[in-house]
Order: sequence, then C-alpha cells, then structure tokens
Amino acid sequence: MSGRAALSRHGGGPATFFSTPHHAKATVNESAKKTVLRQFPYGLYVITVMSEGEDHGMTANWVMQTAFSPPMVVVAIENESKSLPMMRDARAFAINVLAAGQRDVAAKLGKSSRNVPHKLRGVPTRPAPVTGAPVLSEGLGWVECRFVATMPSGDHTLVLGEVVEAGVEREGKPLTLAESGMKYAG
Repeated sequence: MSGRAALSRHGGGPATFFSTPHHAKATVNESAKKTVLRQFPYGLYVITVMSEGEDHGMTANWVMQTAFSPPMVVVAIENESKSLPMMRDARAFAINVLAAGQRDVAAKLGKSSRNVPHKLRGVPTRPAPVTGAPVLSEGLGWVECRFVATMPSGDHTLVLGEVVEAGVEREGKPLTLAESGMKYAG
C-alpha cells in the first residue's frame, strides 16, 4: 500500500507526492553508506535569516538549485534548528557562498545555537535589497530567497525558495566540505 503526503506550500496550487510502499526496514551496510555519501561533492554555505528583529546564520551543505524559471533553490535544514521557524516566520532567507579561505566562518556558524545563540555577531553582514535578509559581505556571493514551501525529509526539512535577487561580492573559489576537513555524518 503506498502512502500519500502533502507538500506544505505557501502560494500557488496544491502539490502532492507519493511515498514509497512501507516495508520492514532493510538492513543497510552503515559503513558503505557513510563512505559513499561522504564521496558526494558538497559546498559549504551560510543560510541567513532575519525574523522579528533577530538575525541568525547557520552553515549548511545540502543546498541545490531546483529550477531555472522561476529560479528556485532548496536547502535541507535540521528539524531542531533555530533557523527553520525563523525562515517560516520571515518568509525569506539568503544562501551565501563561502570562499575557500573561510573555514573559520563555516565552523563558527556550524556550532549549535544552544551553545552560541548570536552566531552572526562579528560576521560582517548587510540587509539584502528585497527581503532584508542578512547577506555576508565577505563571502563570494549570495542569493536572496522568498520562502515558498517545506517538505519533511526524515530528521531534516527541505525548504524551497524562489530567488528574488542575487549578488556577487568577489571572485574566488568556493569552500567545499572536503576542502574544509569538516564532516557531516550520514
């Protein structure tokens, strides 16, 4: 029997997807899974948001473009993240591309908000032109997004955004997860 779940959508018509049939959980070779998933190439990005006068930033690596017209992106956010409710409330966010030499920024913004509540303090930002979401002034560039929809994805939530503006701060090579030496276990 296949299940049916609704995509949480904000604007536009209804959207649905069909889940796979529910079977007893198969045993997965955990070592092989981690090895293979860690071979996927990932960038390191900073997701920024401003909600009710509070700015916030977090490091993310599960980010991708999903459409050309209109330009759309998706980011996977941990369900317990401080960013997720802020993004829902603000209805906007930004994705910032870090430069190869910005491992320290990725590490700082990758810390738990429970331990470091004001992670953007000391990181140069300015308001994006359309939504006011903070963007990093010293990254390679950014896309400013209007929050479109969410979809549950296990211990993460996929956040779909429509790109409403973009900016290039400087030339350079983007920071990758592999280059940073960081690991995001899977």
